Amino acid sequence: MKTNRLGWALLGLFVLSGFAGLIYQSVWSHYLGLTLGHAAYAQTLVLAIFMGGMALGAWFVSRRSFGWRRLILGYALVELLIGVVGLGFQPIFEGYTAFSQQTALPAIGNAGLAHLYQWTTAALLILPQSLLLGATFPLMSAGYLRVAPQEDGEILGGLYFTNSLGAALGALAATFLLLPAVGLPGTVMTAGLLNILVAMGAWAVSKWLDQEDEGGKSRPAATAVAAEESEEAVRLGRILLMATAVSGAASFVYEIGWVRLLNQALGATVHSFELMLAAFILGLAFGGLWIRRRSAALTEPVRYVGYVQVLMGVAALVSVPVFAQSFRWVGWMLDALSRSDNGYALFELGTAGIALLVMFPAAFFAGMTLPLFTVTLLRAGAGERVIGRIYAANTLGAIAGVMLVVHVMIPVVGVKMSVMLAALADIGLGLYLLRAVNPARLTKGVVFATSAAVVVLCASLQLGQVEPRMQVSGVFRTGKTMVGNESTTVPFLKDGKTATVAVYRSENPLQMGIATNGKPDAALTTLRDPPTSDEVTMMMAGLIPLALHPAPRDVAVIGWGSGLTTHTLLGSPVPRNVDTIEIEQVMYEGAKLFGNRVARAYEDPRSHLRVDDARTFFSTGARQYDVIVSEPSNPWVSGVASLFTREFYGFMKSHLRNDGILVQWLHTYELDDRLVGTMLAALAEQFPDAQLYLTNGADMLIVASKGKAQPLNAGPWQEQVLAAELRRVGLGMPDEVELRRIGSAELIRQFVRMSNVVPHSDYFPTVSLQAPKTRFEKKNSEFLQQLVVNGLPVLDVVECRKPLGAAAQVAVTEESTFSQWRAVSLLIAKAMREGRASTELRQRSEVSAKEVEYALSLSRFELADPVAFKAWTKAASVLASSTIGHLPSEDVADLWAAPTWLSPQARQLPQVSAVLQAYEAAAMRDPAAMRANARVVLGMPSNSMAPEMREQMLVIAMLGALGSGDRAALPAMEKLYGVRGDVSNNFASVRGFLMAWADSPAQVCMARKPLTAQAN
Repeated sequence: MKTNRLGWALLGLFVLSGFAGLIYQSVWSHYLGLTLGHAAYAQTLVLAIFMGGMALGAWFVSRRSFGWRRLILGYALVELLIGVVGLGFQPIFEGYTAFSQQTALPAIGNAGLAHLYQWTTAALLILPQSLLLGATFPLMSAGYLRVAPQEDGEILGGLYFTNSLGAALGALAATFLLLPAVGLPGTVMTAGLLNILVAMGAWAVSKWLDQEDEGGKSRPAATAVAAEESEEAVRLGRILLMATAVSGAASFVYEIGWVRLLNQALGATVHSFELMLAAFILGLAFGGLWIRRRSAALTEPVRYVGYVQVLMGVAALVSVPVFAQSFRWVGWMLDALSRSDNGYALFELGTAGIALLVMFPAAFFAGMTLPLFTVTLLRAGAGERVIGRIYAANTLGAIAGVMLVVHVMIPVVGVKMSVMLAALADIGLGLYLLRAVNPARLTKGVVFATSAAVVVLCASLQLGQVEPRMQVSGVFRTGKTMVGNESTTVPFLKDGKTATVAVYRSENPLQMGIATNGKPDAALTTLRDPPTSDEVTMMMAGLIPLALHPAPRDVAVIGWGSGLTTHTLLGSPVPRNVDTIEIEQVMYEGAKLFGNRVARAYEDPRSHLRVDDARTFFSTGARQYDVIVSEPSNPWVSGVASLFTREFYGFMKSHLRNDGILVQWLHTYELDDRLVGTMLAALAEQFPDAQLYLTNGADMLIVASKGKAQPLNAGPWQEQVLAAELRRVGLGMPDEVELRRIGSAELIRQFVRMSNVVPHSDYFPTVSLQAPKTRFEKKNSEFLQQLVVNGLPVLDVVECRKPLGAAAQVAVTEESTFSQWRAVSLLIAKAMREGRASTELRQRSEVSAKEVEYALSLSRFELADPVAFKAWTKAASVLASSTIGHLPSEDVADLWAAPTWLSPQARQLPQVSAVLQAYEAAAMRDPAAMRANARVVLGMPSNSMAPEMREQMLVIAMLGALGSGDRAALPAMEKLYGVRGDVSNNFASVRGFLMAWADSPAQVCMARKPLTAQAN
């Protein structure tokens, strides 16, 4: 009974210990990702140091604890030390980061030495806790075994199971519960507190044991140790130490290989990574549980572990064709699930299920090996020190596996073949162990195991083939298991150290795209075909520095992508040096296939590829630039969101010269307004002066100035070749850049206030945790675009943004939302003057043409009739929102001051006249008149007009109050008219934006200018 109570107590403590241990591994990956850059590098280092430290810790304990009597007390002290270090990790890391970026790396001019410094110091940062964590298993195991020496297999299997089960739960809790709630600092402190709690529990158990044993004298350390190992035990020990090292190496080749493979089907998010990690550890846990329940019946443990090794290799081979089916399963899930919170929860469960199908079988057998190797040597009389030696050898093998697969196997043979080679190593090891037991015997089991391995290998090679179009499909986003159609080809597909890069090509029109782990990063067409939306963004990212900086001599670009941004920058003779920082060499190799579209990026001697992490590269040698263009991958990709934080923007600012500018790309698709707001808040905190542009329909560029912002200059358009390239994508003149401008830093700050968000931080990774969900739910952040295209002069009043007039000859392109709105507005204005919709309007927008025809037809009715008037108000609201906000006063005021599209009799009606005067005031941008005339309309019975018009009138009145300097009137207007005017909800977010502006100390544009017109 005493032993049972002790066992349950120790197993419970070891669950908590494992739980805390994997919290450390998870948060260390986040922390070191901020130092080393890409999440894959951070995860590799954490795995290596985590396992290596544990190996050293286990080895040290196995050497030193031989004569220790109170091992459970020693275990308690180790857990206490782990907890204390955990509590202090955040300030230690902050100090280390500041010293590295501000002192150490700037003093190191050599990239190789900088990397050596980073990897060495980052390793030292987590090594102390790793050493201590490595000591826990041998201390707990040996301490428990001294109480019940006859239950070795049950004890070792049970401890391995409970520790691994706790670890799996810890990995999930860290990502899905703790990080969202308390960020990195709170999460690592939680782990520290758990270690201290475990230490207190272990101390209590130790005291209880002392009392039971009358001070512990009845069980000295020596009784648990074999006095002399036999020659056979020594020989067996050498074999099994080698075997556990090989087994550990293969297991971690599997883990990294499976993660890399499944990233292509599940998406490379922090959520999918932790689910995969949990699936792997869960397999290890249940392998330990299997041994716990069956160890007593093992009469030939070496033979048993030989079969286990073979089965592990076979299961790993089977995982390859299982992975090949994962694309179809993900596609089926996305087709079947609703894009909602519940749908995302089910998708995550499905992701976990797929990870279990791929990983669990081989991991299950891997979980058996460590307790089996240890039990075998204990029963051979090796003594308790063998626990630490086996554990150390296994973890040293794991380190070798991590380094081998990342830096040798994947670059040479690819991810899938790396997994298969590791499987063959496990099978070979198993067959060796089976023959090592009795070389003279060739049993039927050995023959069967060999034959089965050969059959499964052949089947895996055949069934594990994945159609390249599947690997490029990005099924986790689109739900489609193939990219393009049958004519689509994949001329380039290669596994790099951090990601799998593919280039795909489709016909009609000829288009090529480049993708990372299945996620498209850029798509280009030929110069003869219409451009893609990506081309507009990339070329504008290259154009903006040339047009807004007076002398952009030294330019840095974060992210190679297709190479088109760098190519555009080099179309001007002004830059003398363009450094493009890309962490994955294979991306650079793949983008070469874009040929002459990006030729300058590869051929111009001013272009320099820097294969490095951005933070490391900029810190090394204290580099300074005139312009930094940041075009990383989407922030939902694991590790990328750290390039959209207040800390990173502050870091970028320190590497800009005094008149330098930062050009930051940010997409609005697959994000919501709050996530966009938190990233914009981070940038605005560091750069008080910024301009916001919409390049196409969903991509933004934020141009942040360290000094005073400069006006557009015509320099880039004077270069003949570059000018021709710019004209093709609708950027052929400065007006076409200005057309895409949304607003200034003040607009960004008010959007942040309205969104009620805090700046995105390295230590509170909100975006990486929430963006995978918004991606799944297909959310889009559209508010900033709506400020321009809502149809009312919102930005004219608050930002002095004047729309381009009819005289401006700007290109209308399918990829520019604002240019299309402007073109349609001009045609609608023309239709209102002529009394009919033109053929051109019908061709450009059939919906708009029908709306205009309907509004014109209603205008011929007798509008004194209440029913006809109400129908007319809805039609008039459509005409207003289609013209007033999109065109300047000189091009739109006559439509409302002298509306030829409306009969003279209708214009004389008081209710119609009131509406026209309110819209005329809005068209004239006259704040006082807007406020007064809109309130007249709002004073009419609410059921006399369409709700769309009442909303417009409320916004016009609020704009008038703001423009008149009476911001205090807005809450009263909202209270008086907002409830009744909120039926259609088209302008609810605009009203929230105006309320945020009214509640801030910032003055709106027109309130700072003299008024040129008065209210009627």
